[in-house]
Amino acid sequence: LDVLLTPGQRLGLVGNNGCGKSTLMQILATAADEHPAMNPDQGEIATADNIRIVFFDQSRKQLDTSKTLRRALAPDGDSVLYQNRTIHVAGWAKRFLFRPDQLETPVERLSGGEQARILLARLMLQPADILLLDEPTNDLDILTLDVLEDYLDNFQGAIITVSHDRYFLDRVVDKVFVHQEDGTFKQYSGGYSD
Repeated sequence: LDVLLTPGQRLGLVGNNGCGKSTLMQILATAADEHPAMNPDQGEIATADNIRIVFFDQSRKQLDTSKTLRRALAPDGDSVLYQNRTIHVAGWAKRFLFRPDQLETPVERLSGGEQARILLARLMLQPADILLLDEPTNDLDILTLDVLEDYLDNFQGAIITVSHDRYFLDRVVDKVFVHQEDGTFKQYSGGYSD
């Protein structure tokens, strides 16, 4: 894979399960760290200084399931800061289809789709230059997909997403890299249908 990411780029990674897409995303997620968690077996990754990379991990390891929904969305108070605006946690939760009476529910008691919505809600609060989305549409309903797609439409940085959701790829990306049997990626302009 040979690619230069610039602001506004939207890349999709496609390939069979087990071909290494998620591993590649994990390598990219910490590429800007002084001591990356994973390094490529060969090749190199160069990052700009002070680059902010945000990773949506399909395994949901980033969630502390012992916390309540309120603390998962707003760890330090009762509001969040989104695009330089303060929003009460109940309003932020409502945007992701949570009811006010769910705010004190432990995350471990929420469904997989609800946990994915928490991760998306937190993702949107993080300042980022590059978004890495590993299977972001898993367990999402159509209304939450609309929220995610709207956010991605307005995101100014670069996006790399792994997805088996063909419609999502058509809607979000402008280049698709398809994993080949020889271990390389073949590049196509446009979405999945292209």
